[in-house]
Amino acid sequence: MSEPRDHEPVFVRSKWGTNRYVYNPNNPVGLALIFGSLLFAAGGMYYLHASSNWSEGELRSAVHQAADDLEKKPVVYDEYLGFQSYIDEAIDRTGEGPSTGAVIDQATHSFEKVPADDDYTITGPGTDAAFCMHIHATPTNETYAALSVDVTDGSCQGT
Repeated sequence: MSEPRDHEPVFVRSKWGTNRYVYNPNNPVGLALIFGSLLFAAGGMYYLHASSNWSEGELRSAVHQAADDLEKKPVVYDEYLGFQSYIDEAIDRTGEGPSTGAVIDQATHSFEKVPADDDYTITGPGTDAAFCMHIHATPTNETYAALSVDVTDGSCQGT
């Protein structure tokens, strides 16, 4: 006569050539731990996927907060790179949305010393929303420029 299943140990040595312990599917607790581990892993993967998408409200809030933040202090202007890195950092500082960040595409670029006018279309994974950020830079001295930022709904002209 065989032993009842609930007297099996929860952990047994692996039969796959290693000397480590694994859950025992012949024990009800071991079987529950196997299924629980699978459910935990699936839940974690779902959470990571769901948290990597923007909602329209999150993106709108982040873009408008970033625009306000960019106007607060002068920045160093690089005539070739524009303001994309400043926009990305300002959106990250808002704490809105997922950690993957927004997608910033430069629509127009003046390639000139300040004053300069540049347009950026900002979108985010998980939403069809798009925002156009128009930046006008006015020199404060030889190195820095003060920014005036306007945000409108929709993509910028030129993208």
